[in-house]
Formats: sequence, C-alpha cells, structure tokens
Amino acid sequence: MRVLLGIIDILLAAILIFVIEYPVIKAKKEVEGKILYVRDISALPLFVAQEEGYFDSLRVKVDMVEAGINGDEVDKVKNGTAQAAFGTDMAMFVYKGAIKPDAFKIIYVTEASIDNPQTKLITLRTTRYRDLKSLEGKRVGYYSRTKDNRWIKYIVKNAGGDPEKVKTLPQSQAEVLSGLFAKNVDYLIARTPEAQILAASRKLKVVEDGLLENYVSAPFIMSVGYTSLANMQFYPEPTKRIVKAIRKAIDFIRNNPDEALKIANKYFEIDSTMAKVQVKPEDVKMTLPEFRKSFELDPSEIQKATDKMLDAEILLKEADFSGDLMKQQEVK
Repeated sequence: MRVLLGIIDILLAAILIFVIEYPVIKAKKEVEGKILYVRDISALPLFVAQEEGYFDSLRVKVDMVEAGINGDEVDKVKNGTAQAAFGTDMAMFVYKGAIKPDAFKIIYVTEASIDNPQTKLITLRTTRYRDLKSLEGKRVGYYSRTKDNRWIKYIVKNAGGDPEKVKTLPQSQAEVLSGLFAKNVDYLIARTPEAQILAASRKLKVVEDGLLENYVSAPFIMSVGYTSLANMQFYPEPTKRIVKAIRKAIDFIRNNPDEALKIANKYFEIDSTMAKVQVKPEDVKMTLPEFRKSFELDPSEIQKATDKMLDAEILLKEADFSGDLMKQQEVK
C-alpha cells in the first residue's frame, strides 16, 4: 500500500509540474500564422514588427501575403483563412464586414487629423479651382483600394453641389502617381505617402489640404488592422503573438519616428517614388498618420465613423462595429 501511495504521489507531483510548466513550454514552441496586408502606409506596424524582430522574439513564423483586390482580405480573416490583416481602408473594412460586424476584433486604427493631415485633393497647377463645386463635370481619381469615391460625392453634396456630376475613377498606386501628369484625371484624392510626395511637385498644387479630415471627420480613421473571433478561438497562439508583436511595433513607431520612416521607405519605396515624379526628398514634408491601439479608442469613435459611412451611402444599413475593439487584457 505504501509503495502504491508513493507511486501516486510521484504521478501527482509530475502532473503538477507539467501543469505549472506547460504555459512556458507552450510559449517557447514556435507557431505559424498567415498575415494579409495592403501595401499602404497604414500597414507599417507589420513591417516594423518584421524588421525589429518582434515576430522572432515571440516565436511566431509569419507568412506575409499581399492582399488581393476588392477587400477580399476581410472575408479571409473573418473565416480564419488568415490570422490578421493590416492596411485595409476603414470604409472598405466596414463595407465588407457589415454582414457580420461582431465577427471581428480590431487591433489598431490609423488616424489623420487637422494638425497632421494625411489626405489631399490635388490638381495641375494650371487648373482653376474655386471650391468643391468645381468638381462638377470633372474626373476625380482615387486609390482603388479605398472608398474615397463615395467620400468625395458625400463632400460635394454637403457643399451644395451635385455629386452625380462628379465622375470618379479608380486608380492603381502607379496611376495615382501618374494620372494627373498624363491628364487621365482632372483631380486626385491622394493619401500618404503619395499625397505628400505629389504636393511637392512644381507642376501640381494642393487645393484641399486635409480633404477627408476637414470635410468628413476629424480625426479621420483611415485604415485598420484586425483579426477575428474565429482566429481567437481556433488559432489563439499565433493570433495573440501577432497582436503582441504589432503592439510593440506601434510603440516603436511612436518612440522612434525617424527610424520608422526609414522602415517605411524600405518597404514602400518612398525615395524611388519621389524620383519617379522628379521631387527632391528635402522638399517633401513627410509625416506618418497616428497609430492607435484598440484599447486606446472609445467605442463611440467607431460608431461615429460608421454613422458617417451610412450618410455617405458606403453602408446601406446600420452596422455596429463598436464592440469589435480588442481589450488590452484579451492578449497578455
């Protein structure tokens, strides 16, 4: 009997040790995760995390894949096909996710403000511009991965113009840079970094600095980084480690803006873009948008943004994303 009790004690002790050590063992085990991204400055935390080794230190091997067109990354993250996505235009995210808004978890958003504008309405220096109603009958280009076509019609309508007389034309990133010079469009809605680069060209002029910040909302939520409940439930380890790495990256951007800009230049080829449009780096006033972690936001800010989208007919019915903000304690 004593021998049996001794064996039981040893087994219980072994089980206790395993229970205590298991979280440590689990944390040391490398896991894999898939990340989708839009090649946009709003995805910068992803590249900072990669460059600074945050994924490596958290032992998560990430497969970084550029997202396809039409916001398909939203559906893939919702279904758990990818563990997270970064750089998706906020309006595109809401538009695509409106079928099931409570399926997502927002990790961070990028914001533009009146003091730090990230959007501009640009045209040729020779174009005569009075006010927003000048856009009637004109071709307005916008980056195809955004819903800025709906925003400009909303803005023109609020300015007393006829939005149906504004012709909006989707542009690739290359076309955003070349469209005005080639006279394929009359005006261009540009975002960072293209907005700041084009603004330095002597052939162009900014007619509305802070276009979306001034005429939609301030601050203006530009883009979003997010995961989903499916990922939190079925792929908790890679998902949580990715979130931790991104939070570290946002801290790095805040504390080291100059270094963050160097990383942005490496991954977004900002210097070569300047060369393409014959702009000198010293003439470009390059600033980054603000990156705000989910738990730094008030749910009312998300609700305000979606209410505006309803007004702009980006959303056709109400959708509540205010409960999607990931709490700090959800990832420890």
